Amino acid sequence: MGMTTGRMNQLVIMVNLCSSVVEGIEHLMSNQENKRLKEDTVSGLMTLVGNLKEMKADKSVTHETRWMAEIIKNWLFVYDQEFKDRLYRWYFTTLKEIRNLMAEELETCPICSGKGVPHYSAVLYMETGEQEETVSKPVRIFMKCEECGNYYLAKDERNFLKEYKEHSRTKAGCERLLKDVSSFAPEGSLLFIGDKKSQLYKEAEKTGYTLKAITLEESEGHKGYEKYSVVILDHIPKTRDVRTVLTRAAERLTDDGVLWFDGPDFEKTLASLEKKGTPIWRREASEVCFTEEGVDILAQSCGLSIKSYRRVGTAWGRIEVIAKKLV
Repeated sequence: MGMTTGRMNQLVIMVNLCSSVVEGIEHLMSNQENKRLKEDTVSGLMTLVGNLKEMKADKSVTHETRWMAEIIKNWLFVYDQEFKDRLYRWYFTTLKEIRNLMAEELETCPICSGKGVPHYSAVLYMETGEQEETVSKPVRIFMKCEECGNYYLAKDERNFLKEYKEHSRTKAGCERLLKDVSSFAPEGSLLFIGDKKSQLYKEAEKTGYTLKAITLEESEGHKGYEKYSVVILDHIPKTRDVRTVLTRAAERLTDDGVLWFDGPDFEKTLASLEKKGTPIWRREASEVCFTEEGVDILAQSCGLSIKSYRRVGTAWGRIEVIAKKLV
Protein backbone atom coordinates (compact mmCIF):
# COMPACT_ATOMS: atom_id res chain seq x y z
CA MET A 1 0.00 0.00 0.00
CA GLY A 2 1.34 3.41 -0.92
CA MET A 3 1.32 5.54 2.21
CA THR A 4 1.45 9.17 1.58
CA THR A 5 2.89 11.46 4.20
CA GLY A 6 6.20 11.54 6.00
CA ARG A 7 4.30 10.92 9.22
CA MET A 8 2.50 7.94 7.70
CA ASN A 9 5.74 6.52 6.34
CA GLN A 10 7.18 6.82 9.84
CA LEU A 11 4.25 4.87 11.26
CA VAL A 12 4.78 2.09 8.69
CA ILE A 13 8.45 1.92 9.70
CA MET A 14 7.35 1.65 13.35
CA VAL A 15 5.18 -1.37 12.51
CA ASN A 16 8.16 -3.10 10.90
CA LEU A 17 10.40 -2.12 13.81
CA CYS A 18 8.00 -3.74 16.30
CA SER A 19 8.25 -7.03 14.40
CA SER A 20 12.05 -6.79 14.21
CA VAL A 21 12.28 -6.17 17.97
CA VAL A 22 10.19 -9.24 18.83
CA GLU A 23 12.23 -11.37 16.44
CA GLY A 24 15.45 -10.03 17.99
CA ILE A 25 14.30 -10.87 21.53
CA GLU A 26 13.35 -14.39 20.44
CA HIS A 27 16.83 -14.92 18.94
CA LEU A 28 18.45 -13.57 22.11
CA MET A 29 16.95 -16.43 24.07
CA SER A 30 19.08 -18.97 22.26
CA ASN A 31 22.13 -16.72 21.91
CA GLN A 32 22.49 -14.59 25.01
CA GLU A 33 26.17 -13.90 24.30
CA ASN A 34 25.34 -11.93 21.17
CA LYS A 35 25.95 -8.40 22.48
CA ARG A 36 25.43 -6.79 19.08
CA LEU A 37 21.96 -8.31 18.80
CA LYS A 38 21.10 -7.11 22.30
CA GLU A 39 22.32 -3.58 21.50
CA ASP A 40 20.32 -3.54 18.25
CA THR A 41 17.19 -4.72 20.06
CA VAL A 42 17.53 -2.09 22.79
CA SER A 43 18.25 0.57 20.17
CA GLY A 44 15.11 -0.45 18.24
CA LEU A 45 12.98 -0.22 21.38
CA MET A 46 14.36 3.23 22.29
CA THR A 47 13.73 4.41 18.73
CA LEU A 48 10.13 3.28 19.17
CA VAL A 49 9.96 5.18 22.47
CA GLY A 50 11.09 8.37 20.74
CA ASN A 51 8.68 7.87 17.85
CA LEU A 52 5.73 7.12 20.13
CA LYS A 53 6.40 10.29 22.14
CA GLU A 54 6.71 12.34 18.94
CA MET A 55 3.41 10.92 17.65
CA LYS A 56 1.72 11.67 21.01
CA ALA A 57 0.80 8.02 21.44
CA ASP A 58 -0.90 6.64 24.54
CA LYS A 59 1.53 7.15 27.42
CA SER A 60 0.99 3.64 28.79
CA VAL A 61 2.25 2.18 25.47
CA THR A 62 5.31 4.44 25.54
CA HIS A 63 5.99 3.51 29.17
CA GLU A 64 5.73 -0.23 28.48
CA THR A 65 8.10 0.10 25.50
CA ARG A 66 10.65 1.91 27.68
CA TRP A 67 10.25 -0.79 30.36
CA MET A 68 10.92 -3.48 27.74
CA ALA A 69 14.10 -1.68 26.66
CA GLU A 70 15.40 -1.49 30.24
CA ILE A 71 14.62 -5.15 30.89
CA ILE A 72 16.49 -6.31 27.77
CA LYS A 73 19.39 -3.90 28.32
CA ASN A 74 20.05 -5.17 31.86
CA TRP A 75 19.04 -8.85 31.34
CA LEU A 76 16.42 -8.52 34.07
CA PHE A 77 14.20 -11.29 32.78
CA VAL A 78 13.85 -15.01 32.44
CA TYR A 79 12.45 -16.21 29.16
CA ASP A 80 9.55 -18.07 30.72
CA GLN A 81 5.88 -18.17 29.81
CA GLU A 82 5.13 -15.10 31.92
CA PHE A 83 7.69 -13.00 30.04
CA LYS A 84 6.56 -14.36 26.68
CA ASP A 85 2.99 -13.38 27.51
CA ARG A 86 4.09 -9.86 28.44
CA LEU A 87 6.27 -9.54 25.33
CA TYR A 88 3.45 -10.48 22.97
CA ARG A 89 0.94 -8.39 24.91
CA TRP A 90 3.28 -5.40 24.45
CA TYR A 91 3.66 -6.22 20.74
CA PHE A 92 -0.07 -6.38 19.97
CA THR A 93 -0.91 -3.38 22.16
CA THR A 94 1.76 -1.27 20.42
CA LEU A 95 0.60 -2.38 16.98
CA LYS A 96 -2.98 -1.46 17.87
CA GLU A 97 -1.87 2.01 19.00
CA ILE A 98 0.12 2.53 15.78
CA ARG A 99 -2.92 1.47 13.75
CA ASN A 100 -5.01 4.01 15.65
CA LEU A 101 -2.46 6.70 14.82
CA MET A 102 -2.57 5.66 11.16
CA ALA A 103 -6.36 5.97 11.08
CA GLU A 104 -6.10 9.42 12.66
CA GLU A 105 -3.51 10.47 10.07
CA LEU A 106 -5.69 9.32 7.18
CA GLU A 107 -8.57 11.41 8.50
CA THR A 108 -6.47 14.62 8.56
CA CYS A 109 -6.70 16.76 5.42
CA PRO A 110 -3.22 17.72 4.12
CA ILE A 111 -4.53 21.09 2.89
CA CYS A 112 -6.35 22.53 5.90
CA SER A 113 -5.94 19.84 8.63
CA GLY A 114 -9.71 19.40 8.67
CA LYS A 115 -11.45 16.04 9.00
CA GLY A 116 -11.56 13.84 5.92
CA VAL A 117 -14.11 11.11 5.31
CA PRO A 118 -13.95 8.22 2.81
CA HIS A 119 -15.50 9.38 -0.45
CA TYR A 120 -14.67 6.88 -3.18
CA SER A 121 -12.92 3.51 -3.49
CA ALA A 122 -11.52 2.53 -6.88
CA VAL A 123 -12.15 -1.23 -6.88
CA LEU A 124 -10.27 -3.87 -8.86
CA TYR A 125 -12.18 -7.06 -9.70
CA MET A 126 -10.18 -10.29 -10.01
CA GLU A 127 -11.45 -13.68 -11.14
CA THR A 128 -9.53 -16.54 -9.56
CA GLY A 129 -10.90 -19.24 -11.86
CA GLU A 130 -12.71 -20.96 -8.99
CA GLN A 131 -16.47 -21.00 -8.88
CA GLU A 132 -17.80 -17.99 -6.96
CA GLU A 133 -14.25 -16.89 -6.27
CA THR A 134 -14.37 -13.44 -7.87
CA VAL A 135 -12.49 -11.07 -5.58
CA SER A 136 -12.97 -7.33 -5.41
CA LYS A 137 -10.74 -5.05 -3.38
CA PRO A 138 -10.21 -1.29 -3.15
CA VAL A 139 -7.06 -0.35 -5.06
CA ARG A 140 -7.34 3.32 -4.17
CA ILE A 141 -9.31 5.14 -1.53
CA PHE A 142 -9.96 8.86 -1.82
CA MET A 143 -11.00 10.98 1.15
CA LYS A 144 -12.91 14.26 0.99
CA CYS A 145 -12.25 17.01 3.52
CA GLU A 146 -15.45 18.17 5.21
CA GLU A 147 -13.97 21.64 5.71
CA CYS A 148 -12.09 22.71 2.55
CA GLY A 149 -13.72 20.30 0.08
CA ASN A 150 -10.50 19.03 -1.54
CA TYR A 151 -9.89 15.32 -2.08
CA TYR A 152 -6.81 13.38 -1.05
CA LEU A 153 -5.46 9.88 -1.45
CA ALA A 154 -5.64 7.57 1.56
CA LYS A 155 -4.64 4.28 -0.04
CA ASP A 156 -2.83 3.39 -3.26
CA GLU A 157 -2.09 -0.24 -4.13
CA ARG A 158 0.58 -0.11 -6.84
CA ASN A 159 1.33 -3.76 -7.54
CA PHE A 160 -1.42 -4.55 -10.04
CA LEU A 161 -0.17 -2.69 -13.12
CA LYS A 162 3.41 -2.39 -14.35
CA GLU A 163 2.77 1.04 -15.83
CA TYR A 164 0.28 3.81 -15.14
CA LYS A 165 -0.81 6.42 -17.64
CA GLU A 166 0.55 9.85 -16.74
CA HIS A 167 -0.99 13.22 -17.53
CA SER A 168 0.33 14.83 -20.72
CA ARG A 169 -0.51 18.04 -22.60
CA THR A 170 -1.15 18.65 -26.28
CA LYS A 171 0.55 21.40 -28.27
CA ALA A 172 -2.78 23.20 -28.67
CA GLY A 173 -3.49 22.94 -24.94
CA CYS A 174 -0.10 24.46 -24.10
CA GLU A 175 -0.60 27.32 -26.55
CA ARG A 176 -4.01 28.03 -25.07
CA LEU A 177 -2.86 28.05 -21.43
CA LEU A 178 0.08 30.35 -22.25
CA LYS A 179 -2.41 32.71 -23.93
CA ASP A 180 -4.49 32.59 -20.72
CA VAL A 181 -1.41 33.54 -18.68
CA SER A 182 -0.52 36.41 -21.05
CA SER A 183 -3.91 38.04 -20.43
CA PHE A 184 -2.77 38.67 -16.83
CA ALA A 185 0.97 39.24 -17.48
CA PRO A 186 1.57 40.08 -21.15
CA GLU A 187 5.34 40.59 -20.83
CA GLY A 188 8.31 40.27 -18.51
CA SER A 189 10.22 37.29 -17.15
CA LEU A 190 8.91 33.73 -16.90
CA LEU A 191 10.22 31.02 -14.59
CA PHE A 192 9.36 27.52 -15.77
CA ILE A 193 9.55 24.91 -13.00
CA GLY A 194 9.69 21.48 -14.59
CA ASP A 195 11.23 19.40 -17.36
CA LYS A 196 12.71 21.30 -20.33
CA LYS A 197 11.77 18.34 -22.55
CA SER A 198 8.06 18.88 -21.89
CA GLN A 199 5.65 20.19 -24.52
CA LEU A 200 4.76 23.14 -22.31
CA TYR A 201 8.37 24.32 -22.11
CA LYS A 202 8.76 24.02 -25.90
CA GLU A 203 5.74 26.26 -26.38
CA ALA A 204 6.92 28.69 -23.67
CA GLU A 205 10.15 29.18 -25.66
CA LYS A 206 8.08 30.66 -28.49
CA THR A 207 6.57 33.40 -26.31
CA GLY A 208 7.97 36.88 -25.80
CA TYR A 209 8.89 36.28 -22.16
CA THR A 210 12.45 36.24 -20.89
CA LEU A 211 12.51 32.55 -20.06
CA LYS A 212 14.38 30.61 -17.39
CA ALA A 213 13.85 26.95 -16.49
CA ILE A 214 14.69 25.10 -13.30
CA THR A 215 13.80 21.66 -12.01
CA LEU A 216 11.42 21.13 -9.13
CA GLU A 217 14.35 20.12 -6.93
CA GLU A 218 16.19 23.36 -7.77
CA SER A 219 13.07 25.35 -6.92
CA GLU A 220 13.31 24.22 -3.30
CA GLY A 221 16.21 26.60 -2.57
CA HIS A 222 15.34 29.55 -0.32
CA LYS A 223 18.09 32.14 -0.80
CA GLY A 224 19.32 34.46 -3.50
CA TYR A 225 16.75 33.77 -6.20
CA GLU A 226 15.32 36.22 -8.71
CA LYS A 227 11.69 37.36 -8.88
CA TYR A 228 9.60 36.74 -11.98
CA SER A 229 6.51 38.20 -13.63
CA VAL A 230 5.21 34.69 -14.31
CA VAL A 231 5.93 31.34 -12.67
CA ILE A 232 4.62 28.17 -14.32
CA LEU A 233 4.60 24.97 -12.29
CA ASP A 234 4.55 22.26 -14.96
CA HIS A 235 3.54 19.44 -12.62
CA ILE A 236 2.77 19.32 -8.92
CA PRO A 237 4.82 16.38 -7.62
CA LYS A 238 3.29 13.30 -5.99
CA THR A 239 3.13 14.70 -2.47
CA ARG A 240 0.53 15.58 0.10
CA ASP A 241 2.41 18.74 0.97
CA VAL A 242 1.04 20.73 -1.97
CA ARG A 243 0.94 23.85 0.20
CA THR A 244 4.74 23.96 0.53
CA VAL A 245 5.22 23.44 -3.22
CA LEU A 246 2.89 26.33 -4.09
CA THR A 247 4.27 28.60 -1.37
CA ARG A 248 7.82 28.16 -2.69
CA ALA A 249 6.64 28.91 -6.21
CA ALA A 250 4.76 32.03 -5.01
CA GLU A 251 7.90 33.32 -3.24
CA ARG A 252 9.55 33.69 -6.66
CA LEU A 253 6.89 36.09 -7.95
CA THR A 254 7.21 39.85 -8.24
CA ASP A 255 4.53 41.73 -6.29
CA ASP A 256 2.23 41.83 -9.32
CA GLY A 257 3.33 38.44 -10.68
CA VAL A 258 1.10 35.47 -11.56
CA LEU A 259 1.48 31.76 -10.87
CA TRP A 260 0.00 29.10 -13.15
CA PHE A 261 -0.56 25.56 -11.86
CA ASP A 262 -3.04 22.76 -12.33
CA GLY A 263 -4.24 19.60 -10.61
CA PRO A 264 -6.74 16.77 -10.98
CA ASP A 265 -10.43 17.65 -11.07
CA PHE A 266 -11.65 14.62 -9.15
CA GLU A 267 -15.36 15.41 -9.49
CA LYS A 268 -15.10 15.57 -13.28
CA THR A 269 -13.17 12.28 -13.32
CA LEU A 270 -15.89 10.64 -11.22
CA ALA A 271 -18.57 11.98 -13.56
CA SER A 272 -16.70 10.38 -16.47
CA LEU A 273 -16.52 7.11 -14.55
CA GLU A 274 -20.29 7.14 -14.03
CA LYS A 275 -21.02 7.88 -17.70
CA LYS A 276 -18.32 5.85 -19.47
CA GLY A 277 -16.91 3.45 -16.89
CA THR A 278 -13.35 4.81 -17.23
CA PRO A 279 -11.35 2.90 -14.55
CA ILE A 280 -9.72 5.32 -12.12
CA TRP A 281 -6.96 2.98 -11.00
CA ARG A 282 -5.30 2.83 -14.45
CA ARG A 283 -4.14 6.45 -14.19
CA GLU A 284 -1.26 7.68 -12.02
CA ALA A 285 -2.86 9.01 -8.82
CA SER A 286 -2.16 12.43 -7.35
CA GLU A 287 -1.99 12.81 -3.60
CA VAL A 288 -4.34 15.81 -3.63
CA CYS A 289 -7.21 16.50 -6.05
CA PHE A 290 -8.88 19.88 -6.36
CA THR A 291 -12.33 21.43 -6.31
CA GLU A 292 -12.85 25.08 -7.23
CA GLU A 293 -13.85 25.98 -3.67
CA GLY A 294 -11.09 23.88 -2.15
CA VAL A 295 -8.31 25.24 -4.34
CA ASP A 296 -9.35 28.78 -3.36
CA ILE A 297 -8.75 27.92 0.31
CA LEU A 298 -5.43 26.29 -0.64
CA ALA A 299 -4.32 29.36 -2.62
CA GLN A 300 -5.09 31.76 0.22
CA SER A 301 -3.04 29.65 2.62
CA CYS A 302 -0.10 29.99 0.18
CA GLY A 303 -0.34 33.79 -0.08
CA LEU A 304 -2.18 33.73 -3.41
CA SER A 305 -5.41 35.16 -4.79
CA ILE A 306 -7.02 33.20 -7.62
CA LYS A 307 -7.81 35.21 -10.75
CA SER A 308 -8.87 32.47 -13.14
CA TYR A 309 -10.10 28.86 -13.13
CA ARG A 310 -10.42 26.68 -16.16
CA ARG A 311 -11.76 23.13 -16.08
CA VAL A 312 -10.25 21.06 -18.90
CA GLY A 313 -10.09 17.45 -20.00
CA THR A 314 -12.76 14.89 -20.81
CA ALA A 315 -12.23 11.47 -19.22
CA TRP A 316 -9.57 12.85 -16.88
CA GLY A 317 -10.56 16.30 -15.68
CA ARG A 318 -8.12 18.94 -14.49
CA ILE A 319 -8.48 22.40 -12.96
CA GLU A 320 -6.07 25.03 -14.26
CA VAL A 321 -5.47 27.98 -11.97
CA ILE A 322 -3.94 31.42 -12.46
CA ALA A 323 -3.27 33.20 -9.18
CA LYS A 324 -1.67 36.48 -8.14
CA LYS A 325 0.56 37.05 -5.17
CA LEU A 326 -1.21 38.65 -2.20
CA VAL A 327 0.57 41.86 -1.19
